[in-house]
Amino acid sequence: MSGDLQVHRFESRIRFTTDSNLPFWSGNALRSGFGARLRELVCVNRAFSVGASEGCTSCPHKELCVYDRFYNARPPEDAEVLRKQSDISRPFSFDPPAFGKYSVGEGAVLSFTLFGNVVEYLPYFILALRNLGESGLGKGYREGYGKYSLEFIDSLGFEQRSNVFSGDMVFNNAIPVSYGDLLRRSECFRGKISINFITPTQIKENDRFTANPSFRGLISRLLFRANSLAEFHGTGMLYDQDEVLEILGQCRQMETLDSKVRMIHQQRYFQSQGKKARLPPFFVGDLKYSGEISQDVMALLELGQMIHVGKMATFGNGRYDLKLG
Repeated sequence: MSGDLQVHRFESRIRFTTDSNLPFWSGNALRSGFGARLRELVCVNRAFSVGASEGCTSCPHKELCVYDRFYNARPPEDAEVLRKQSDISRPFSFDPPAFGKYSVGEGAVLSFTLFGNVVEYLPYFILALRNLGESGLGKGYREGYGKYSLEFIDSLGFEQRSNVFSGDMVFNNAIPVSYGDLLRRSECFRGKISINFITPTQIKENDRFTANPSFRGLISRLLFRANSLAEFHGTGMLYDQDEVLEILGQCRQMETLDSKVRMIHQQRYFQSQGKKARLPPFFVGDLKYSGEISQDVMALLELGQMIHVGKMATFGNGRYDLKLG
């Protein structure tokens, strides 16, 4: 392992104050709604913030802007690796509430994770979430649906929980977890492993999208996301090219035992294009593998439960749970 990545996980409890209907792609609703509320909080130049997102590009204050830091992440000019990426991994991810209808008074969990030193902007993040509840989330929010109150937020560590928000007060009690911590706590494993993909997951292997990725294909995408986050929001890539090749070589020995997945074909409205477009297939369900898993791969799988895997991971896609044996 070369660099490291610090992770802060948070669990929010919300309670709906109006009837609500969260769409299947609830992460997209969070993406636009939360982004708008955050922008309202921090933007000092409305001439650049109104209208298309390109306005941020020409804003003279973008290097100091919290919204730009979260939503328009870009490689630093002195980046030595992955510098050709135009759209790097954002320094946060959401676990949205489950999609569907909610009645007045019904509660839900809305979790999020911050990567690296953006945790210093946690108060802005919390205020934007609170303001989103006042304006509404999901279908019909313009007609008054989807409003909620933000009851409390806890920071989660290894068998630890610390309150960071309640009663309109923000407390500096965030618990850091690093990839190095995960690696030290991990052990090699031999046997069966089940991975339950809870939210729509999109994996590309051998230049095609698949609902049945090999273990190597899955770890390849997970390694790419983890390395990208660590390079741009941590202290450097977790594994260099030789280490990546060694890890992926070990993963070739893993056997796929069973696949119980469901393909999801959906369309999504792209604001930049002004129209709906069909998305490449996603999947949910269980994949089971068997073989010998190294300490590094076990740590990566644990990290993946926090950072997600595949496309659109920032807004809740690619979330999974692990089960050994």
